[in-house]
Amino acid sequence: MSGDAKFLNPYTFVPAFPRDGLPEPLRDGPPPARDRLRPGCWTGRVGVTLTVETPLLLLDTARGTPPAEGVDGHLVYPVRLRDGRPHLPATSVKGMLRAAYEAVTNSRFGVFDSHDAPLGFRRSADYALDMVPVLVGAGGVMFRFQHAALKMYDPKTGESLYPRQGQEAPRHLERIQALIRSERGKATSVVGFARKGTTERLIPENGERLVEGIAYVTGPNIEGKSSERLFYVESGREPAKLPLARPWSELEKQWNDLIRDYRNAHDGAELHERRRPDGSVAGPGERVGAGPGQLAWSPHLYDKTWQVLRGGMLCYARLVDGRVDRLYPVLVPRDIYPVAPSELLHPSLAPAPRYDELSPADRVFGWVAPPNGSGVRPAAYRGRLRIGPVTCEQDAERAVERFGGDGLPLAILGRPKPQQGRFYLAESPVRPDLPVRDGTPKEKLYQPGQGLRGRKAYWHHAGLDRSQHWSEGQGKLDPAQVRISGYYREYRRSRTSPGDSGDPDPDGKRYLTEPPEQRDTQNRSIGGWVRRETTFRFTVEVHDLDDHELGALAWLLSLPQGHFHRLGFGRPLGFGSVRLDVDAENTELHSGAEYVAYYRDLSGTLPDTDGLKILNGARETFERMVNGVPDLSTVRDAMLAVFQGDPELPVHYPRTRPEWLNEGVPGPPDPRGRNYEWFTENEKQESNRIVPGRGRSLPRPVDPVAPLGVYPSRKGEDNTGGRKPPAGSSRRGRDGKGRGNERGNGGKSR
Repeated sequence: MSGDAKFLNPYTFVPAFPRDGLPEPLRDGPPPARDRLRPGCWTGRVGVTLTVETPLLLLDTARGTPPAEGVDGHLVYPVRLRDGRPHLPATSVKGMLRAAYEAVTNSRFGVFDSHDAPLGFRRSADYALDMVPVLVGAGGVMFRFQHAALKMYDPKTGESLYPRQGQEAPRHLERIQALIRSERGKATSVVGFARKGTTERLIPENGERLVEGIAYVTGPNIEGKSSERLFYVESGREPAKLPLARPWSELEKQWNDLIRDYRNAHDGAELHERRRPDGSVAGPGERVGAGPGQLAWSPHLYDKTWQVLRGGMLCYARLVDGRVDRLYPVLVPRDIYPVAPSELLHPSLAPAPRYDELSPADRVFGWVAPPNGSGVRPAAYRGRLRIGPVTCEQDAERAVERFGGDGLPLAILGRPKPQQGRFYLAESPVRPDLPVRDGTPKEKLYQPGQGLRGRKAYWHHAGLDRSQHWSEGQGKLDPAQVRISGYYREYRRSRTSPGDSGDPDPDGKRYLTEPPEQRDTQNRSIGGWVRRETTFRFTVEVHDLDDHELGALAWLLSLPQGHFHRLGFGRPLGFGSVRLDVDAENTELHSGAEYVAYYRDLSGTLPDTDGLKILNGARETFERMVNGVPDLSTVRDAMLAVFQGDPELPVHYPRTRPEWLNEGVPGPPDPRGRNYEWFTENEKQESNRIVPGRGRSLPRPVDPVAPLGVYPSRKGEDNTGGRKPPAGSSRRGRDGKGRGNERGNGGKSR
């Protein structure tokens, strides 16, 4: 593999087209009655052999233990065993098959929860140029202020500069007098202050001005932050009142939705259970170190007095024609899209609301009424497919690769980030196979008329060296930083970067890392995995399936050679590629007509049938239908592409390439986990427009215009096209979700 820096994101989307106009066998309708078998339908069992292609993670999460070295909350999970063999639950296999069955039949989504609220997104730094500081008065009256930088921190260490010259640092909302200075080309700054009610006198000199103001203090929540803000008016003046562009109730709703979005990005442990270097618990507003994950959280994430819009609070206002149109807790804020994801899902794809509107996957695998379907009767349907017990052919001694000590530390797994609309959105609901156009402004995502891409699917990691990729390697080098036949071990977390600096190893081919292993709450360690070529066997019992229903199942159980389903934990990291094949000797199918004849004569026997021939005939029936419907053909082709993978492209989360890396060497995983930098680079602007070649959307799996590329890391380069935000603001601040793209990939944003 060459160092051309092209890659596949771990997940892509199999398009889900509107179901209107599908062939009759795939349309919505009630399931067949259970009181009799239909003459032309099939009942029986299908034997299946499952062969492990890439190591399979079957983790016993109930038996996790803390490592000897690592932070509290990190656990090491052993392989789940039963009777001395790896245990693969039948429910896991059924879930894998159902997801694939939904996709290939273009069925309704079985589950589509927690997508009813509009998502937030990070505004560009340019947006801050049109914001003004305000004080919220009683009854929603807005008072306009100006702001000045109030230096309070050492930008290198984040340490407070106070107490200084006998003064304590200003407190949030504290009213003070200040001397400020404005210089051409520089932000207005505070050069001295005095607390109200003291005898200290401030005397302006050298162009300084005396002002009165209120301290606006958010804490050391930005890398390189040196200043807080003073909201001020010129001495002897009163702040101007601002008219509202919309009713106060609408401003309150916008504010509440925004605060909810900030809060939803973080759980209680992230805010309140971080540790200081000595192991004690740090407060959410405390900085506990340098780099990602160590900065203070902004107050609006944890302090209720910042979260409720009320009189006496300070915030920022966006003006439209001189009127207050929106309110924000910070200068470079997040904002809320106008449309929730659920509003972009075509109604025909939403979970079936009633028993008589079931799609093929619901009729075969089962259905439960959605949460909003209270009172619906019947409220559930059992389905007509059952997965029998799954048994491993080998005992644990042969099937399980075990790791000693504290186990093997896995790379950080990302959590879904639908806020990345460039990856999740399609141009329209009728063409989910076409992503939004590259270069679409970020604020133009999640708009009426757009659609969702479809069902998330994980690429098979093709092209790996089977003998060495899944090993720890030799020597003292960090296994995660060493390439094997051109590919990095993406599944393994890198060792620690000294000082969190991201410096190069002396050879310039990798990041400099050193022990210990990184074990924290963002990743987990494993005590072992199920080896390649391990085999499992199970049966799929079917009841009264027609040719199309059985044919879709047969297609999934007989993929072309070199195509694999994905199963278990760690699929984005390459784990869990499995091959399914029909076990002809353990397959037996009979038609409803044959069962009728059998039950008419209780002394009779069911005729011998060729189960494999029946499956092949049903598959051919299904394939003919798919070939005749372009939308279904597009779905099938996308699934085959994902099942096969691309041996020419590595699969990993987006990341940047350090500037010091030797030419021709692909960018290695960043031990600091700063994958968010790729997304920052992808939004790079000049003259308030996306730079050509940036603003990339996730390519479609079949015939992509161009794969994604690894951007070069550009430390210290302005990303605003020359229009820098006001002093003290930062695109890397901890004001809520602005920094991360996937959970743990660079720490949570503040």
